[in-house]
Amino acid sequence: MTLPGMWGVERFGRRRLLLIGATGMCICEFIIAIVGVTVSVNNLAGQRVLIAFVCIYIAFFAATWGPIAWVITGEIFPLQVRAKAMSLSVASNWLWNFGIGYATPYLVNKQPGSAGLEAKVFFIWGSTCFCCIIFTYFCVPETKGLSLEQIDLMYQNTLPVNSLKYRRRLMSGDVSEDAAAVPDGENAKSGERIEDKA
Repeated sequence: MTLPGMWGVERFGRRRLLLIGATGMCICEFIIAIVGVTVSVNNLAGQRVLIAFVCIYIAFFAATWGPIAWVITGEIFPLQVRAKAMSLSVASNWLWNFGIGYATPYLVNKQPGSAGLEAKVFFIWGSTCFCCIIFTYFCVPETKGLSLEQIDLMYQNTLPVNSLKYRRRLMSGDVSEDAAAVPDGENAKSGERIEDKA
């Protein structure tokens, strides 16, 4: 499933795929949690539903957040700090992977000293996926087809929520470097909006 994600990242865009992936993963996690706490372990149909939605979750992750997160981290940092920032990004990814892998048995198992959440742990994972939706919507701009310099301009001059509109302007050449240096498209001298001039 990673190959469709690698193909779709330039066709559909990073932001859209991350939103779709986070939404799909969130729905799958909550369905697993709800079915897991309401259906008996002896219910064969219920267990098949759990397996199916775990597989669907994996497909969503492998096609979106798995590969695209690496694309985003490769684009978001300015050239001056890119190497160090990427190192910190990769290190934090591995640290969180280790922490989650280490904590999960204690969260799931019913042994003494463990949380004994069993299938309820998927409520936690579903909540983190919901946080991914919010994070992507408010913090991840659409950078499909932009050069690193254009991405820097985008970060300086617009919010990620408005990035699609600003990206279209960058792609069409409506934004010059002089105009882009003024935050949110406002002309410092006249107070007019750049969009009004176009």
